[in-house]
Amino acid sequence: MNEKYKLIEERLPKFYALMESCRLCPRKCGVNRLNNEIGYCKTGKDLKIASWADHRGEEPPISGTKGSGAIFSSNCTLSCCFCQNYPFSQLGNGSIITIKKLAEIYDLLAKKGVHNINWVTPTHVLPMLLDAWLLAGDAVHKLPIVYNCSGYETPEVLEMLDGIADIFLPDIKYADNHSATSFSGCPGYVEANRAALKKMHEIAGYLKTDFETGLATKGMIIRHLVLPNDISGTENCLRWLKAELGTDIHLSVMCQYFPAYKALENDLLNKPLPDSEYVRVLDLVEELGFENVWAQDPFEPGGA
Repeated sequence: MNEKYKLIEERLPKFYALMESCRLCPRKCGVNRLNNEIGYCKTGKDLKIASWADHRGEEPPISGTKGSGAIFSSNCTLSCCFCQNYPFSQLGNGSIITIKKLAEIYDLLAKKGVHNINWVTPTHVLPMLLDAWLLAGDAVHKLPIVYNCSGYETPEVLEMLDGIADIFLPDIKYADNHSATSFSGCPGYVEANRAALKKMHEIAGYLKTDFETGLATKGMIIRHLVLPNDISGTENCLRWLKAELGTDIHLSVMCQYFPAYKALENDLLNKPLPDSEYVRVLDLVEELGFENVWAQDPFEPGGA
C-alpha cells in the first residue's frame, strides 16, 4: 500500500462530505448531492462518464508515446457557450457507471500501457473518481494522476489533493469577470482561478519530467485558449502569470478555437481565431520571456 493510497483512503470521507451541501467547486451551490439533489453541474450522486481512452491529444509530457489514460466526465461546473466538447460538457451525454466499473476501466487503461491516469473535468465527480482508484489494481496505483481542469477550483479541495494529484493541468480562461460571466456563466472566475493556480503551484511546483522518457512526473502545465476579439484577455493573463508564477512555468498556448455550440450565434465568437491574432500572442509570449511553452501551428489544419 503506497502513501497515495493511504491519503485517499483517509480523505475520501471528507471528499464525499463536500457533496452533502455541495462545495466541490467555487459556486458552492449547497445542494445535497448525496441525496441526489442536482447541482449547477447537473450532477447528483451518480458518476456519469462520457468516454475513456488512451488519449494522444495532450501535451507531449502527458501523452508520451502510449497515451494518457483519460477519463472524460459528463457535465461541468462552467457553461462555456463555445465549448468544443459541448455534447458531454453542456448537454450531458454519457453513461452512468458504477464505482466498480470505473475501477475496471482504470485497470484496462493501465494494461494498455498509458503513462498516467488523466481526470478530465473532474471537479464535480472527484469523490467518485477517487473511490474507484482505491478499487483499482497495483498497476494503476503506480501511475501519476493528472488533474485536468478548467482552473475553477477551491483552495480547500486543492489542499485535500496535496499528495494525491501529481500533475495539475488547469486553464487560465479569462482576465475579467465580465467575459467569464458572459461566455462561461461564471461570475468570480478570475479571482477563483488565480487563487487556484497559485495553490496548485504551491502544491506541485514547476513541471518535472523523467530524464530518459520526457514524461511528466509532477508539477503543472497551464493552458490558455486564445479567443477571438481578445475575449480571453490574453496579455493580462500572461502578465499575471509572469508576475505571480514566473517565466519558468510551463505554458500551453492554444489556437484551436473554432465556433461551436452557442458561439455560432454570437457575433464576437462566430468566426475562427485569425492567424494574425495568434501570431501576435506568440510574439508577446517571447517578449515576456516565458521559457517553457507549447504552441500550435496556426497554418496547419486544425492548428495542430
